[in-house]
Amino acid sequence: MDRRSITKEYYMLAVNENGYMPSMSKEAANVGLVAAGITELLLNGIITAEKRRITVANDLPGDLNYLMPLYDYLREKVRSTNKIMSDYIASTGSRLRQLTEGIGKALLEEHKVTKDTGGLFGNKAVYIPEESCREEIVLHIKSVITDGSDMSLHDAALVSILKKSWNLHRYFSGSEKTALKAKLKELKNDPDGSQLQKMIDYLTEELSGGIWLLLLFFGFPR
Repeated sequence: MDRRSITKEYYMLAVNENGYMPSMSKEAANVGLVAAGITELLLNGIITAEKRRITVANDLPGDLNYLMPLYDYLREKVRSTNKIMSDYIASTGSRLRQLTEGIGKALLEEHKVTKDTGGLFGNKAVYIPEESCREEIVLHIKSVITDGSDMSLHDAALVSILKKSWNLHRYFSGSEKTALKAKLKELKNDPDGSQLQKMIDYLTEELSGGIWLLLLFFGFPR
């Protein structure tokens, strides 16, 4: 499985069997999707993040076209992370729909999802992950625990976002989550892992502010 996209993998693991974000933690899961897109742009050197503000630094390559709606929005002007989250989650939802549609279409082309219709009037496109593809991602992350291998920056970012969006428990047991936490801590303490340290700090300090702000507004999952 091509594992170059944190955003696609997050989407595959975040949506339920009907192609929707889980109803009990929908806002947090949607914030996670935006966070995954921003993280992927950061890892590819397309944007920079400094003092809670996002700046576009380079053009978007063709293989990241599914992030074009997010990229075009970020290119308009420099914005804070909280403003980005507010615009995507607490607005009418059109930006989020465009981002989700782009990700869904890209996954459809890769035969990792099936397309269906849903919504109140049955006219909304939904993209349902192939269970085998979803299981492959989870098994790969679990293998990091079982075989004692180092956790990659890609996996660390994905696990961090899943944890922040309350999706990690859907795939990992209590002991597995403890082991993943230890793996993250090991990498953060590795003097050669400065890039990982920067990314985890970004996820936990920069994006969590937007998540908590929105959850205070929408309410916490029960």
